[in-house]
Amino acid sequence: MKNKQKPSFIKKCFRFLIFSVLIFISCILIYLACAFIFSRITVNKQYEKNAIHTVYLMKSGIHIDFLLPICDEFKDWRKEFPIANTRSKDSTYNKIAIGWGSKDFYMNTPTWDDLTLKIFLISNFGFGSSAIQVKYYNNTLPKDSKITPLKLSRNQYKKLVKYIETSLKRSKSNNSSFILPKNPKVLTENNSFYDAKQTYSLLLTCNTWINNGLKASGQKACLWTPEAGGIFYQYEK
Repeated sequence: MKNKQKPSFIKKCFRFLIFSVLIFISCILIYLACAFIFSRITVNKQYEKNAIHTVYLMKSGIHIDFLLPICDEFKDWRKEFPIANTRSKDSTYNKIAIGWGSKDFYMNTPTWDDLTLKIFLISNFGFGSSAIQVKYYNNTLPKDSKITPLKLSRNQYKKLVKYIETSLKRSKSNNSSFILPKNPKVLTENNSFYDAKQTYSLLLTCNTWINNGLKASGQKACLWTPEAGGIFYQYEK
């Protein structure tokens, strides 16, 4: 009997490539399926009496921030995030938007056109570090932002403040660590950046951080979500 001819090296490479592509596509489909399913599962949903504190979820594009009073009986955010670190140094601001995300993305992509493959890979696969971006506002908020109010009790509000505080990477003197971006285009008149804990990835996105903050403060949240739509689904259903 004749021996069966062994597959050539080229055929082996081709089979490996096909197998790798199928695995990659399967991972994407599983990720998207989990993102959809888990974002539709509601957790917490605690309703407390005396929910007298109002904060907001502010959605801009695919990103959500917490929008809070800049100063109240529990927290003066001007001490944590000095207004002097902004270009405008405007002391009349009365609201602050706080969001978490990839430091590499924040520091290097003033627009989506500036996003490179390197930054995308570093940001989404857990190779980089993270940062908190703060933006200051007066009574006029961005017209293209979607805003949803949250009513929190005294205890829930304190938990949310604590969650944001503990997300910061602090100096030896326990102060927040201000970052001055090398690319000046990422700076506007009313924003600034600070070092943060944890690592951004496809599993822990900017919106996952917001969702975890909702959980920490006893607010309605998704079981898990990487995108803004999942959070707003919970508050619009």
